[in-house]
Amino acid sequence: MEILNYLGKFHPVVLHLPIGALYLTFCLVLLEKFFKSNYTIPIRFGLLFSFVFSVLSAMLGYFLYLGDDFSGDLIERHMWLGISTTLFIGLLLWIHKTTTHIKYFNGVFLITIVLLSVTGHFGGQITHGSEYLKLPDFSKTSNQASVDSLNLYTSIVMPILDNKCVKCHNQNKSKGDLILNSKESILKGGESGSILVSFDPESSHLYNYPNLPMEDEMHMPPDGNSQLTENEIELLRIWIDKGAEFESFNSFVSFEKSEQEIVNSFIKVDLEKVDPPRKKDLEKLLELNFRLERNSVSNNYLEAKFLGTVLKSKHLNALSKVKTQLIKLDLSNSNLNDNLIYDLKSFENLKYLKINNTSITDNGLLSVSSSVESLNLNNTDISFEGLKQLLQNNELKNVYLWNTNLNNENQQMLTDLYSVNLNFGVSDFAKGVPLSSPEPISEQTMFSDSIKIEFYKPLGDPTIRYTINGEDPDSLSTIYTNPFFISSTINLKAKAFKKGWLDSKIGTVDFVKVEGILKDYVLKTAPDNRYKNPKKLFDGIVGDINFRDGHWNGFIRTQDYKKGVNERNSGDLVLEIDLNGKSHSGIGIHALESLGSYIMFPSSIELYDITGNQDKLIYSKDYKPSVLGATDLVKFFKIPITQKSEKLKLVIKSNKNLPKGHPAQGEYAWLFVDEILFL
Repeated sequence: MEILNYLGKFHPVVLHLPIGALYLTFCLVLLEKFFKSNYTIPIRFGLLFSFVFSVLSAMLGYFLYLGDDFSGDLIERHMWLGISTTLFIGLLLWIHKTTTHIKYFNGVFLITIVLLSVTGHFGGQITHGSEYLKLPDFSKTSNQASVDSLNLYTSIVMPILDNKCVKCHNQNKSKGDLILNSKESILKGGESGSILVSFDPESSHLYNYPNLPMEDEMHMPPDGNSQLTENEIELLRIWIDKGAEFESFNSFVSFEKSEQEIVNSFIKVDLEKVDPPRKKDLEKLLELNFRLERNSVSNNYLEAKFLGTVLKSKHLNALSKVKTQLIKLDLSNSNLNDNLIYDLKSFENLKYLKINNTSITDNGLLSVSSSVESLNLNNTDISFEGLKQLLQNNELKNVYLWNTNLNNENQQMLTDLYSVNLNFGVSDFAKGVPLSSPEPISEQTMFSDSIKIEFYKPLGDPTIRYTINGEDPDSLSTIYTNPFFISSTINLKAKAFKKGWLDSKIGTVDFVKVEGILKDYVLKTAPDNRYKNPKKLFDGIVGDINFRDGHWNGFIRTQDYKKGVNERNSGDLVLEIDLNGKSHSGIGIHALESLGSYIMFPSSIELYDITGNQDKLIYSKDYKPSVLGATDLVKFFKIPITQKSEKLKLVIKSNKNLPKGHPAQGEYAWLFVDEILFL
């Protein structure tokens, strides 16, 4: 049976031979009729060729039908039409050899061509789905997603499945007894059970099968088919992570920044095309302490956030150079006032403006660009009258007004008067809504000399109290007023307090002083392209268990790896380090383990002295692999430098096989590292 199933897979290859030959022979018949030429021999040969390969194609198709999860009326029609076409081609060949029935030849040939075309149409529906060759309906409006909310399933997931998966998982061809063209069939799953676990992408085969290495027999779609892109796989993860809803809409603003970018890169957002900003203008903004991000890979729009507190005319002048591209601007927690905001009035493409915790008043609201759709005015002194005038003159969609001077009566009147979405926050915080935990602005938590500690100001402008000795902060702990520097390893804990609000949870960050960041090195092996950002290995910023956050580099052994030939694809991390005459006590490696995502800690770490031409092993340690069910974990591995050397080679070896009982038992594991430094 397996041999027949294997032979059946050649059906799509062979079937094109009789199709092409028969159409060519039909053209010769027409030429013979209209030009009175004699093509008897090529016509007969064409019919013989078509008949032989039609018989072969029909046999292979039947073998494929027996063993490849085909079912339904459509496949039955296609099969019997194919057999009928083969018989008619044989009949044509017989008629052409006789003289008594030659008068029926052209009519039978025309019927055969019709049969062949109908058979091919049904074959196309089996391969590509029932919408194959359907004319586009231009009467419907385009299915563009809103930037405010969207149905992830209909706008994103369903198009991905239709394009990459449904051709093998439909009513007529259900590989693995799995159908993916409706909510009911997706929830039902296949012969291996459920493929979808809401809020748990790692346990959902719909996500983790496409994420497997190509050489894995469980990888979907199989090799040779159109593969899901990294963004498409990530979009499936986002949908499942948010509950795998089929009918509900998700608020776009609830997505993380990275998720918004991925969604934006897939959906068509109704934005006017603009030229990219000039490089020198972007460099100037960076010099002036702006954080810049591209809005989406599908457009040239720009998002900017001012990281400082003192805003001047030079900052706004620099922003004006990119006002055509600027779509989102955050000037919160700065000295923005009514005079400074006037310069923003001409920013014609600005759609999102955040001016929380600034000195803006009602007069300043008159300078808000008419293009703005979403406006954040939390912790400002705007009044009911000023806001009413703003809403009368602007076509805003969302306005955020937490902790303003608007009383309950004002809020109700504005809600009744205008259709805009007005968000006033939660009125009674003492009944269950805590303050946000204070977060340091800098992501960097490792330093060799000193580091500046500065907090984002939480919503509500609370008092921040902190400790640096590991004790939990309370109402008597040190109050944070201005940024400060530390020059030693500390455990920073911070908590937000405000009368009438619930206290925040304690935010904890470890700041670690290290001997130095690696600067003179050569990375000898290559991270996989899906998780490749080598500079992040040496930036002093550690990631968390989310290996997709951009901090991590992933290494995995490729299928074509041959020892001694392509070491860069070994799946290990090999690094050569030049010490430049300096001495260090050890090297730290920050690694991740997530067995559900096929990621394991190193199997061993080796350190070699390669000063001169030697290759001397000076340290080696093996690590016991974790058992199935271990929690996701990040960990520092410290490797001592036991002797003075000029040049070192660090070899971090991956676990080559996933453990027993794992869904991909025996397959290559990933090695994820996000930081290597001197400790």
